[in-house]
Amino acid sequence: MLRRTATAVLAALALAGVAGCGDEQPQTAASGSASPSPTASPVVAGPPWYDDVAPAEAALELGDRASACPMELLISAPAKWRAKAVKNGRDAAIGGAVPVCEIDAKPAGHLGFLRVWKADTPGNQQEVLDRFLDAYGEVTDRQYRRTKAGPLDALETTYVAESGTHERAILVSTIWGRFLLTLGGPDDAEHQAMLPAYQLAKQTAKNNRDWE
Repeated sequence: MLRRTATAVLAALALAGVAGCGDEQPQTAASGSASPSPTASPVVAGPPWYDDVAPAEAALELGDRASACPMELLISAPAKWRAKAVKNGRDAAIGGAVPVCEIDAKPAGHLGFLRVWKADTPGNQQEVLDRFLDAYGEVTDRQYRRTKAGPLDALETTYVAESGTHERAILVSTIWGRFLLTLGGPDDAEHQAMLPAYQLAKQTAKNNRDWE
């Protein structure tokens, strides 16, 4: 669930750098409190990263102009998840990140969403990610790591939302700018059940070179 003023907007919606370029060293969070420095990407089984969770099988290809969510980033989603483009996304922006695609897990039997945000705000990867998290709500237990989303450079975070639920986000650098993928649900059981869909989106992310 989204926080503060964006909550009502996205609830209504639910109802109805440059790729390959490294960012400078991480800075402190936008709130002024120091954030942990991201590390390299080890393979970690179990919490909090759950790297042992296999990606779901791809069924939806998103990003092409003919898809449900035309955008500069290409990703895949599992069967039965329902994707739709977010209209008037700037009205639901959080920390400068603008939602462009919402992928609903409910038709697949889960409660939660994968969301794609355009996150072209100033700063390095951690500053952009921290700006989003600071605006998102009372986020605790932030952990970061530098990793890849498909072939693209990315900074990933796991954190505990204001509701007490673990959530996940990854900031991806494309040739068209930065995109943020987020996974949110009502509790940790749903979070873990939806991780295969998140892993799928993360592993299939790539530049949409047909975008003009």
